[in-house]
Amino acid sequence: MQRLLDALFVPEMRARFWRLLGTPERWRFQRRLEKMALSLRRGEPALNYGGILHPDGAGIIHGGRVKLLHLAEEFPEADADFNLLYLVSSAPPQFALELVKWAQKHGAKLVWNQNGVAYPAWYPSRVEEINAPMRELRARADYIFYQSAFCRDCAGRFLGEVNAPAEIAFNCVDTARFQPAEPPDPSVCHLLAAGSHQESYRVTSVLAAVAELKRRKFPVVLHLAGRFVWRGAEAEVETCTRELGIAEQVRRIPPYRQEDAPAIYQAAHILLHPKYKDPCPTVPIEAMACGVPVVGSASGGMPELVTAGAGVLLEVPESWETNYWPAPTAMADAVEHIMSGWPRFRAAARANAEARFSREQWLAQHRRVFQTLAPV
Repeated sequence: MQRLLDALFVPEMRARFWRLLGTPERWRFQRRLEKMALSLRRGEPALNYGGILHPDGAGIIHGGRVKLLHLAEEFPEADADFNLLYLVSSAPPQFALELVKWAQKHGAKLVWNQNGVAYPAWYPSRVEEINAPMRELRARADYIFYQSAFCRDCAGRFLGEVNAPAEIAFNCVDTARFQPAEPPDPSVCHLLAAGSHQESYRVTSVLAAVAELKRRKFPVVLHLAGRFVWRGAEAEVETCTRELGIAEQVRRIPPYRQEDAPAIYQAAHILLHPKYKDPCPTVPIEAMACGVPVVGSASGGMPELVTAGAGVLLEVPESWETNYWPAPTAMADAVEHIMSGWPRFRAAARANAEARFSREQWLAQHRRVFQTLAPV
């Protein structure tokens, strides 16, 4: 049958056919579920995360899965006797809908953690391909945690309204592990751009800001940390760095493990985070916990995270069709402004993280909801 499909359909049509009909892997997964028995634990929350808490080939857990590490420490994953299925929109397991249907059929409840959605400026050719499964899963939720008010509003706009009870739960940080350390050399401004860099502008705009600071004879070094995800990224970044004449100012840090993250933040004065409409990024939260103020885009969920004094957010146009990011000159101005009063910004960033994003508060918020959903 597969050979016949190869002969009859162009690749795009064939891919659509398999999405509609299902794949052999999906059929095998469904058969495996049919043979399983869920022994619903009673009296206390027992969570299942869809089996996604596994590192990648480099031994790194990243993206939407990172927050599950906090939950799994207090609620270790239960395989055959769970009563709550906790899924994150940005990191769903394979065949998530089949898993949800099976779990709910056996009496388990779905707790859905909603991050951002696809929209034309971000993924113009795949908006519905990404949003459609998310829409169906969210519609089945028994309870929803939105990572920010922006996430809630985006979901309403692109996924539709739902009746499930919900609340906002910002991403969290372990403030005991992520904390300020000895400040970097004050004679040179150490900038940081970190995380999973999905689009080239997130890096090239930062490089342009570094070049602007160099032009102003402002001593600066950029720590460029994390994954480059877009095609041809390494070559593009190398070319951009060379053409801007800042090779000596850029230090590349490869993708890193969570246990290595605090030291990376602690080595910086300021985080540059120009991503447009970032729903609820963990990187700025971790940076602030380490006493690193943030320069970013005043869009998405960032205004909810970075309070006055904890950094500088720069205005950008509002659009769902086009990505915008701060001008290099504006980012350079913000860097100079923060460095002129860095101890004050450093203290405010740490205080913001402790007051609003602590792991303990986040777990308590989840524990309260879980206890209302778990069967007695």
